[in-house]
Amino acid sequence: MNMNKDDAVTKIAQHIEVITTDTTDLKETAFGSVETCRSVYDVLKHRYKHVHLNVVQTEQDLQRIVNLAPDLVVLCVKYIIEEEQGAMIWLSDYFSRHEVPFTGSDRATLEFDSNKGKAKNALLRKGVATAEFFLAHPGLYTDESDLPLPLPLFVKPLDAANGNGIDENSLVHDFFSYEAKIAEIYAVYGGSALVEEVLPGREFTVAVFDEPAHNSRLIYPVEVIVPRNSKGDRVLGCLEKSNNQEVLLQVAEPTRTAISELAGKVFSALEVRDFGRIDIKMDAHGNPHFIEANLVPGMTPGTSYFPRACNINGMMSYASVVLKIVKIALRRSELPAFVPGLAAVQSLPSILGETHE
Repeated sequence: MNMNKDDAVTKIAQHIEVITTDTTDLKETAFGSVETCRSVYDVLKHRYKHVHLNVVQTEQDLQRIVNLAPDLVVLCVKYIIEEEQGAMIWLSDYFSRHEVPFTGSDRATLEFDSNKGKAKNALLRKGVATAEFFLAHPGLYTDESDLPLPLPLFVKPLDAANGNGIDENSLVHDFFSYEAKIAEIYAVYGGSALVEEVLPGREFTVAVFDEPAHNSRLIYPVEVIVPRNSKGDRVLGCLEKSNNQEVLLQVAEPTRTAISELAGKVFSALEVRDFGRIDIKMDAHGNPHFIEANLVPGMTPGTSYFPRACNINGMMSYASVVLKIVKIALRRSELPAFVPGLAAVQSLPSILGETHE
């Protein structure tokens, strides 16, 4: 009698729905393409008894999933945009209203991911270091002397992710270049740009798993090294990410502790739930500053920072990372209520013991 791999493992009798949408035209792709979300689904179908992948487009698609009464929905994107009405539906809002447990943070926190300025302002109010910044649109400032911060400056979209809108022209050294980049972002993304002081120090990204109810927080920092571009600058943009030109390195002490502590403060201050990734840069004196939060981080096998940081630090396989995300959310869903707060920081790795389109 032939036995396939699924038959050899006793699956957990829980019902999980994996939810994504076509991210081709979205500025925020979250976990990634439909193919990336299929990789997440492939991991889960070998561990859980009832798992489906859903590529949703409408509220009716979401209602159908609610009617199935799953134990958990895995949100691979933050929202969908209905084609006919053009309406944005935040998935965390939708499933919260229907009392269906979901992975990750609620909408209030996810907006810190979608709006970089909002996150930076919230953290400044709580005393968390971040690069100085201002928002700008074409014509707001007409001369270099009007700018709130001195050149050079770093200009990027306020609400895009995955390096979208960031390229070798994002680091501006003169007012003409500043105006050109502001105009480009407004034309392409239809809104204001985030303009930051240039922090010249090392760059880091930090993967975090958080379970306050179990007094557990796992923090996995890595240094990101980007090759110099044609202008001699190190800019981590869409091209560099898509070509996998950057190198990720483990972080040694005492920098590791400093970076981890800042990432932990960000998680607590923004009340991030379950998991996320925090980007950090150092100033000229080696002091770490918050750059942005990625609360539905990329999950493409082999290239995305979140699973790579977990592997570099905790020797976690891609499958282990996916299962950890789901395990945390399932355990939280069994609690009476989630109470955000600062959990103990741990450096040791965790031990983890049909398609609808």
